[in-house]
Amino acid sequence: MSSLVRKFLKIHRILGLVLAINFLLLGLTGVVLVWRHELSPVHSVEQQSAFVSDQSSLSKIENYIHENEIYKDKKVLSIFKGDDGDIQARITEPGVEKFKGATRLKFDLAGNVLTSNQVKPTVFIDFVLKLHRELLLGGKGKILIGLMGVFFLVALLSGAFIANKFYRNVRTMNSRIMLGRLHKIIGVKTLAWLFIVTFTGAILAFNSTLIGLFLRGNVKAQQENAIVIENAKYVSVTTILKELESKLAHLEYDFISFPDNEFSVPNQFVVLMENESHHHEIAYIDGITGKLNRTVTLPWYLELLILSEPLHFGDYGGVILKIIWSLFGLISSFIPISGIYIFLFRKKYLVARSEQYNGNLISDVNISFTEILLPSLFVFVIFFVTSDFKWILSALFLVYLVFSWRDLIVFISSLRKKKRIQKESIS
Repeated sequence: MSSLVRKFLKIHRILGLVLAINFLLLGLTGVVLVWRHELSPVHSVEQQSAFVSDQSSLSKIENYIHENEIYKDKKVLSIFKGDDGDIQARITEPGVEKFKGATRLKFDLAGNVLTSNQVKPTVFIDFVLKLHRELLLGGKGKILIGLMGVFFLVALLSGAFIANKFYRNVRTMNSRIMLGRLHKIIGVKTLAWLFIVTFTGAILAFNSTLIGLFLRGNVKAQQENAIVIENAKYVSVTTILKELESKLAHLEYDFISFPDNEFSVPNQFVVLMENESHHHEIAYIDGITGKLNRTVTLPWYLELLILSEPLHFGDYGGVILKIIWSLFGLISSFIPISGIYIFLFRKKYLVARSEQYNGNLISDVNISFTEILLPSLFVFVIFFVTSDFKWILSALFLVYLVFSWRDLIVFISSLRKKKRIQKESIS
């Protein structure tokens, strides 16, 4: 074994052991979050029965806030589309510019306020999301997750480098060698997916920091030169949408930041716009006249950030792709478990009497161009094609995985059959 391989083995072993529990936690919580929309659906009779325009729904939301005794004297910070198929509003006290600590209101797509009973089913998903995203540690937890993601990428690359050097031409078999071989095979089969999910997850961990830096930098010059009009009367959100629909008809709103907060310019609305082709622009609207002042295209790193979320959660290709993501998450959870067992119990518990191995238990797998390229192509092609073909490609992806993992599937089936026979013989 060369010195370079030894160094990569040491890196892989140290990082793998340090990150094992985190890897397992993120993998299992990620499987739950893949199905977050199904586990916490937002329903509305009006929403289900007929199409409701953005203008009418936002008008209803705006009227609710202004007419409600609790919120009518509050300051609206933003209105945006939530991740759970709802619309959310952030409101705070007059004169406050920070989003931190603001009250969050939830509405369905028709603009009807969601009661506590309707929002309650999301409590579990919200907990799992916070655990997955920030380890329940807030902003510092997100940065910690991001750094772990970077180190885990190093662990993946080091594992890929040494994979072809181990468990080749096995002539004897014991439990430790079997676990090591399964550790390697599952790692090879899931490497492309793990790299994509880890890379996008690391990017998403820094989303608040990156978006905040861009928006603050982009509006800072305008804030310094802006003419502040005290007690200005701002136009309604529906006026803003009418202006955007006439000037930027190819885009629709995703996030509306109201004037005079940390992410907007005095007397101006800042609106993040998007379309189905994953193109995004920021529109600046005069809050008094309701006229479009200018648009700004997002920099590449923010475009990458926005594209990373659906790639990370696998919720862009229908139910079949969600099943694939769940399978990957569950199967890859074996990697940290086997790694810990191999390291901690390698001398006492796992090394049973070695027996002659005829190669029939499970075929060996090495890192190859095909193992990396094909899964990656499926993931990205499904992401960029139109919705009419996503389910077809997702189905083909599932067929490919079954064919690619056939040896592993047969091996697991044989273990279950062997266990059943042993139980029958005992009884």
